Amino acid sequence: MSDVKKYGKTNTEQWAQSLSKSRDIVQEIMNFGVNQSQIHQIINLLSLELENLDHMKSYVKVYKEVTENKVEGSQSTTKLILDS
Repeated sequence: MSDVKKYGKTNTEQWAQSLSKSRDIVQEIMNFGVNQSQIHQIINLLSLELENLDHMKSYVKVYKEVTENKVEGSQSTTKLILDS
């Protein structure tokens, strides 16, 4: 019988390693004790690093909608109403 030698990693192994690295990065960020506003800003800043311009614009659009409380289900900010 022939012995099969494997060189390098399979696509699944590469995917798993990449996913693990991403999770490690997120855990490191969370170890800083960031709040929700900072998490949104980090997502926005990371989206600006995307090579695909259409994807970047989509993320930035969603970020603006979320931060302006236009997304259904997001917490609304308290607004002061002044009577004249």
